[in-house]
Amino acid sequence: MAFFTGEHGSLELEGTRIASVQNWNFTVSVQSVDTSTLGATDTTIVPVKRTTTGSCRILYYQDEAGTPDATNSATTFIRKIAKATTSTTVGADLWQGNSTDELFSELKLKVDDGSTNGRLIEMRILITSLTVTMSVGEIFAADIQFQNNGAIKGLDL
Repeated sequence: MAFFTGEHGSLELEGTRIASVQNWNFTVSVQSVDTSTLGATDTTIVPVKRTTTGSCRILYYQDEAGTPDATNSATTFIRKIAKATTSTTVGADLWQGNSTDELFSELKLKVDDGSTNGRLIEMRILITSLTVTMSVGEIFAADIQFQNNGAIKGLDL
């Protein structure tokens, strides 16, 4: 019998394994509608919508001290949601010049179980929140919240 711990987990964004992931999680919830009729003694329901959300914590790092790395893991996520606008107009649309496709990302949550591909959860996500944290005695980190767009593409757990 095998158990898996955090050292068996990894995360890929746009096909690139993200280094220094402290944790990841996802939640699937289903909304239902009550279809009970007057006089019914028991509730009956039908599922109407499924929502998948998740989060991860990425640790910020530099490969070489004093040299900014535009391709490190935290920067990749930050640029997905906090992309600067090119407009100087006050109140300019933050997403101006970006197609809707650019706002979504391919995300793979993986459990390395010793097999060739591991166990995967694949999603097309929109990053909905990003918090960058710097605390005394703690590592500089980015907390990312995301929501899946559509159904989960792959679920092999």
